[in-house]
Amino acid sequence: MNDYIIAVGGADAGFTPSMPFVGRKFDGAKIAGLARLMLEIALVRCGFDISDRSTPITDTQEMIFQANRSGADCIIVLSCDAFGSRKSFNDVKGGTVKYSIGRHGARSRELAEDVCAKIGGAVDCKTTMCNHEWNGAACPAIVVEMGYLTNFDEAKLMCDPDYIHNIAEYATMGICEYFGMPYIPHSPAAYKPLSAKIGLRGKYIKLLQAALCCNGYPVEIDGVYGKNTDLAVKEFCINNESKDDYLRDLLFFAPRDIQLESKHNGVLYIQRKLNAKLYSAPTSGTLCPDTVIAINEYLTETENAHLVAQDGINEDATKLLTQIGGGRPRLF
Repeated sequence: MNDYIIAVGGADAGFTPSMPFVGRKFDGAKIAGLARLMLEIALVRCGFDISDRSTPITDTQEMIFQANRSGADCIIVLSCDAFGSRKSFNDVKGGTVKYSIGRHGARSRELAEDVCAKIGGAVDCKTTMCNHEWNGAACPAIVVEMGYLTNFDEAKLMCDPDYIHNIAEYATMGICEYFGMPYIPHSPAAYKPLSAKIGLRGKYIKLLQAALCCNGYPVEIDGVYGKNTDLAVKEFCINNESKDDYLRDLLFFAPRDIQLESKHNGVLYIQRKLNAKLYSAPTSGTLCPDTVIAINEYLTETENAHLVAQDGINEDATKLLTQIGGGRPRLF
């Protein structure tokens, strides 16, 4: 099996218009950054490697330079689209997969079509050409615009971690089809237990590092199990009462009762879901009083006030949040 290298990036897409209820704008760079991490996890799970870099790259020319230097077999950048002045919402919507038109233009278009066909399972999608700045890539290059920040419904969706995960998985399906690789579905059985120690290297360490970043434990994704990665793993294991199978615990969250002030990977998930539904909660990963207030507001407004609690979140309340979409309406 060929060890294809994929260069993955997340583009800074700016901000949404001000969202009602929460009174703030959603950050397109954070949305693209989380999608990038989820895509990297899916790609490594399916047998690909991802190009090494210590920090996320958002500059186009730097992305191309590093991809060319690493001998990447393709470049895929995740971003969000926008239309108009960004001061208000409008009805323009849909996903777009853009492809470069340089010396690898035909292959880029083929890759874009494969990815677009799969992403169509989550959002209406089309293909179009990239700006000329991508023409310097020494391999096929595409940019996936996951939706419009200036469309109210799509802006909310793109803040939903489950929606972003679906986009990453569908994009991976398209990349697998392009390279003739088998797609391995996201399931506990797809991730082998990892017995890592200081100095261990490899693409599976990159998967672990991306999973740590997804859960609020920022480390460099360099494929080296160093001291910082080890400290992050130990901190995660303490917070989540995880022992041997910490990789699966990082990647899967089973709803359960969570007490106030707990730092748990499920709390960050809940906070992201609340924000996507326009309930204001910090994305700290710690169950603070503000998060409890937000989820109680959600429970009350969805006629589930019988689940309201002041000292934590129960399993039934967590399950109600798992649906993709929904939440507070636009109102204007």
